[in-house]
Amino acid sequence: MSAKPFMNSDVADADMKEMNMRPKLTATNAAVMIAFLIAGLVSGCVSWQADWDRSVSEVADTQTAPLLQKAGKLSLTAGNRPDLLATIAAYEAVLAVDASDFTALTNLGHLYILLGTAYTTERSEKIRHYQTARRHNERAMYTNVAFRTRMDDGQKPWEACGVLTRREVPAMFYWVTAVFYHFKEGMRLPEKVVNVKWMSWCGEFLQRIETIDPNWGGGGVQFSLAIYYGALPKSKGGDRQLSDSYLARSVEIGPDWLLNRWGRAKYFHVRDRNRSGFEKDLNWVIAQDIDRAGGVFAWKVFIQRDAREMLAAVDQYF
Repeated sequence: MSAKPFMNSDVADADMKEMNMRPKLTATNAAVMIAFLIAGLVSGCVSWQADWDRSVSEVADTQTAPLLQKAGKLSLTAGNRPDLLATIAAYEAVLAVDASDFTALTNLGHLYILLGTAYTTERSEKIRHYQTARRHNERAMYTNVAFRTRMDDGQKPWEACGVLTRREVPAMFYWVTAVFYHFKEGMRLPEKVVNVKWMSWCGEFLQRIETIDPNWGGGGVQFSLAIYYGALPKSKGGDRQLSDSYLARSVEIGPDWLLNRWGRAKYFHVRDRNRSGFEKDLNWVIAQDIDRAGGVFAWKVFIQRDAREMLAAVDQYF
């Protein structure tokens, strides 16, 4: 798995930097970058449509258990693109047996995000990965009977999320992350302007998670809320002070998680022109034992790699 109104001309510069075109960053550009973190949609004006099979089949656990075990084992060493693709294929094999397997759906719901941001360069391909991640998470939520009833009655996911439970927190969180990443890496400025409503829909999920399981994900919930309140303009509920407060809490809740300090350096320290804080946080990230740090292995590999690359290019950020 962002500050200041994000509808301005500096978005183009931030997008260029994220696609490795590496322009010299300004404080304004850094603020814009925060608005589009992580954080799956489509190009142009986006409207949500359900695309899952409405029949939730009954499948014996014994049929999927060996497949889940294989996929879980692969996920423990998925530190590069081939291994990540193998892990994704293993979880997809579970869905071929049981299309509503919650574990497979939620794992695919974040592995496709990682595939898009860490191992994909083409914008159109990134979009497909973020869309796929979002849809897997929607299918995971759909396994909740109360949520399914509301969806079948015509509600949208963010309208129906009030009945979701702690079990569905990963699906909600990864849904938001897929949307954030699509905004950040998949949309050009006009598309971001048209589709800003998706940010408010993310807020519905984040507020639900904060209500039922705020400490899930080692501070990831608070980090996403920092992005959310920082990204929105004041007229839409944006709040810089609240954003900064959530950012601080994310590190307090997850002191051994890489995401929070990496994200603080990458987006907030750059925004604030805090070079020393940037270097301190990224050096901390790199120094951590990846096996002891909190989080999913494949994401930790990516975060440490990205931290090294940012430190090597520190003069381009300040």
